[in-house]
Amino acid sequence: MSHITATKTKRNMSDDEYMKALEIQRRNFEAQFGSLETMGFQDKSKVDENNAEDGLGDEEDQDKNEDEYEFNGFESNDESGSEQDKDTDSSEEFVSDEEETRVVPKVVKINDHHSTNNGTIISKADKKLLRSGRAPTLAEIARKEQELQKKNKKSQQAVKEDEDNLENDLKLQRLLQESHILANKVEYSGADVTLQTLDFEAPTGNARKRTLDSRLRNISSVNSSTKGLPKTLEKMPMSMRKGMIASRERQIAKYEEEARNAGIILSKVKKGELRDIKQGKGSTSASDRLGTGKRAPRKIRDRGLKINSVGRSTRNGLIISQQEIDKINNQGRRFNKKKR
Repeated sequence: MSHITATKTKRNMSDDEYMKALEIQRRNFEAQFGSLETMGFQDKSKVDENNAEDGLGDEEDQDKNEDEYEFNGFESNDESGSEQDKDTDSSEEFVSDEEETRVVPKVVKINDHHSTNNGTIISKADKKLLRSGRAPTLAEIARKEQELQKKNKKSQQAVKEDEDNLENDLKLQRLLQESHILANKVEYSGADVTLQTLDFEAPTGNARKRTLDSRLRNISSVNSSTKGLPKTLEKMPMSMRKGMIASRERQIAKYEEEARNAGIILSKVKKGELRDIKQGKGSTSASDRLGTGKRAPRKIRDRGLKINSVGRSTRNGLIISQQEIDKINNQGRRFNKKKR
């Protein structure tokens, strides 16, 4: 008897594991496609479960009946015969009930694509991952969950403050770059132009043209070899260009001299470049016509009297080439030609 009970427990354990696996598979199927009952089909897994429970109940009843039969051996045979008749009557009634329940028409229901019972709803993050063509790793999923948990009201406020600060920094940077242009067209002076007194949409005419030009040059300076400046100057007569360059140099010299006499310290200028006095004036920049630097004067080195010397003097001594030696000895290509 102990051996039989052990085999029964093993069979029950394996059946339980199998039923658990079927239940997990059924849940996954219903989450994506819906249950079979909503489609009009009969879910046989549930029927099998009921039958299995009934079978287990019958086995237990049989075991109990056997035990009762063993203990009821002293009772009369008439009572046992009447019990058997009752069992046969109940089994016939159960069979008739099953036949009545089997004769049921099947109803097929087709769900529309736009119905609400279409399974799980895909989030935006999952859609982005599907578009990228790769599945998320476990590390990425865990990282996202940690980030969502860390974000609270304080962190959201800090993010909002950072965005506002970044926007103000960009406005201030643009103000510093365009204040010399806008100061000529605003009632305030250059020192009074601030974020409060400045309206970025207000400038019109030459000021608007210069501001747009400066923004375009800042963008193009990222990949430009000339840092946003045009590669060639505007076409104009050479004599006119020379006169404009000379007058600009005179104005710059006068401006620097007045500042020096007044004790004003001006900003330093890079070597080879000129100070831009008329910065922000006019519809176009003067550097587009005259350039940003000044032409270096051509220096002629005074080599002294021309003396026919031999070799060249270096710090390591006098170096005489083979050609000079042949020249002194009346040898070389030139003398060979004369012999011919």
